[in-house]
Amino acid sequence: MITDNRSRKDSIIPATIFLVLYAIWAMLVASGNQFIYQFDQNIIELICNNNPVNIKFATTFTVLGNTSVITIETIILCIVLIIFKKYAYMFFTAGTMIAANGYNWISKHAIARHRPFVHHLVEAHGYSFPSGHSVGSATLFGILIILTILLIKNKPLKVVLCIVWVCFPLLIGYTRIFDHVHYPSDVLGGFLEGITFLLIGYSFLYHYYLEN
Repeated sequence: MITDNRSRKDSIIPATIFLVLYAIWAMLVASGNQFIYQFDQNIIELICNNNPVNIKFATTFTVLGNTSVITIETIILCIVLIIFKKYAYMFFTAGTMIAANGYNWISKHAIARHRPFVHHLVEAHGYSFPSGHSVGSATLFGILIILTILLIKNKPLKVVLCIVWVCFPLLIGYTRIFDHVHYPSDVLGGFLEGITFLLIGYSFLYHYYLEN
C-alpha cells in the first residue's frame, strides 16, 4: 500500500474541492442570486414537458430516491457487507450515509428555500435545497461505485456496474426537476453535497484501512 505523506494529502484534495463548490453554490442559492434563477429557468425549459410517457417514467422512477427506499437499500448493503465480513466497508457505508443525510437536514433548515410554486406531479414536503433525493442517491450509488472498484475483480463487470450506478442518481435528479418538486439548482446542490461526503468518507476508509 502507498504510505508516503504526499499520497495521504492528495487523497483529501477532491473532497476539499467539492466542499468549496458546494459552499459557494449554497451561498448563491441562499442569496437569491440572478445566476441561479437563470440557471434554473434554462434547465426547466430544457427538461420539462407534457409527454405522457415521460410523466409516467418520472413519477414512477423518482420513488427509488425516496428516503425510505434509500434507507432500506443502505441497510441491505450493510447487512451484505457484514455477511461477507467486510466490516470496514460497512462502517464506511453507514457512516457516509448518516453524515450526508444528517448534514442535508441541517442545510435544508438553514437555507429554508421553498419548493417551486407550480403543481407538483408527486407528493413532496419540507424545504427545497438541497434535494434530499439527489443527496441520498449520489451518496449511496457513489458508495456502490467505490465498492465495485475495490471489490469486483472482473473488469468488464466492473465497468458495466459503474455505468449503471452513475445512471441512477442522474435519472433520479432528472425526475425531481421534471416532477416540479425541486429546482435544478437543488439537484445540483444535492449532487455536490453527496459527492463531498462520499469523498470525505472514502478518505477515512483509505487512511484508516486501505493504506495500512
